[in-house]
Formats: sequence, structure tokens, C-alpha cells
Amino acid sequence: MYHLHTEKQLKYFDEVIRLHYEEGYGKDRISQVLPIGHTTASRWIVATFAREKGKISWENYMRKPQETASSSNEKEKIDKLQARVKELEAQLLRAEIKAEAYDEIINVAEAKFRIPIRKKASTKQYRTCTQRSEDAIAPCSFASCLV
Repeated sequence: MYHLHTEKQLKYFDEVIRLHYEEGYGKDRISQVLPIGHTTASRWIVATFAREKGKISWENYMRKPQETASSSNEKEKIDKLQARVKELEAQLLRAEIKAEAYDEIINVAEAKFRIPIRKKASTKQYRTCTQRSEDAIAPCSFASCLV
């Protein structure tokens, strides 16, 4: 059974069909007489004509549009992207675990062998040759660049 879905359909559908078939109005004239668009009037008239010719049923006409190929392609893309996100999150977790393991290995090595492996803040800094005094004639040597 055909069910009208909106208030506008409930109010004007029968009147649109009557004006078209009995009065001979076209879709533009109907849209001027009734507060509906000419596209809506045209769609209702075509649906009524197709129904009378047995081409479609009201149930098929009023059913929600089927999923198009583009929306199914979008769905596939979304699924692929979600799978890629999960894969990247797993890689990130493995990298974080690996970094923590390396950090712990360094801690154990420093404690066991009593050698500093990580760079300390108190290491000697080297200055560039441009920081030397201008009156120095001799070329820069490694020892002269030490602070």
C-alpha cells in the first residue's frame, strides 16, 4: 500500500494529479496554483503515469533511493582507511615499546659497567674559528678552538 510521507504530499498530491489529468494543467501552471515546486509536480505526475502503465509500483517509487555505486566505493575507501589507521596505530605501539626497551638497555649498561652512554650536559663545547680574535695571524688549529 502506498503511504504519503510528508505533510505536503498528504495535502497536495491528489490535487496535483487532478489538475494535471482533469484540468490539463502542466507542471509549471500547477506550481503557480499550489505551493509546490514544478520539479515536485513533475515527479508526482511521472510517478502516477508510470504506475498507471504498470512500469513501477508505489512502493518502489516511494522507497528510499538505493545505495549508489559511488557511495559503495566511498564505503570501501572508508573501510580501507580505517584498516590503515589500525595498522599505523599498531606500528606506533611497537615503536614506542622498542624505544622504551632501548632506553632500559642503556640504563642497565650504565649501571652495570659504570660508563656514561648518554650525552651529558657538561661536555666540552667547541667554538668556531670565527670566534677567535681578529689579530691572530696563524690559521686555526684544533687546540685553539677549545673553550
